Amino acid sequence: MIARLNLLPWREEKRKQHKQRFFTILAGVMLAVAAMHWVLASYIEQQQAHQQARNQLLQHEISTLERQLAFLPGLDRQRAALNKRLGVIGDIQQERNQITLLLSILPGIVPQGVYLDSVSMSSNRIAVNGIGDSTGRLAILLSNAEQSPWLEDVAMHSIVATKGDQAQDQTRFNASFTLATHPESASGKTHSQQGKRQ
Repeated sequence: MIARLNLLPWREEKRKQHKQRFFTILAGVMLAVAAMHWVLASYIEQQQAHQQARNQLLQHEISTLERQLAFLPGLDRQRAALNKRLGVIGDIQQERNQITLLLSILPGIVPQGVYLDSVSMSSNRIAVNGIGDSTGRLAILLSNAEQSPWLEDVAMHSIVATKGDQAQDQTRFNASFTLATHPESASGKTHSQQGKRQ
């Protein structure tokens, strides 16, 4: 019985073991927390570096776009200048075509005995001044102009009887007409006139 008695301070030994176990667990938890903190800090730092790289790329792209956008006003001015030049060229070409058309029409509508002193054109409105041997010649001129598929709004503004250089009777006149802007309307006018003649 006496041999089984434990006279050593076992309670203090037990407390010491519990204390050592507690400090061991506490150190392990602190090491685990420190490791998690380091991993989390490394991840956040990596994400920040990645975001900074993306921000720098976006800033570079924005700078490139701003440089490209700086050229737009100049390009707009160049386009406006080109459109203006094209418009002028188109007007010149149209006016040239109108003059060519007018010069091809006039010999067919001006009868013998009628002489033109001047022909002026403003846009597609034509004014003619001249002299005729008689009013009958001027009537033929008006009739020919009205029957032409390329002429519209034919009008005689003035007829004045005069004497020529050799004391013959002459008639000075002032007339105007409009060149048809579309060949389709001119061809329709031709068909309608042919229907009237039939």
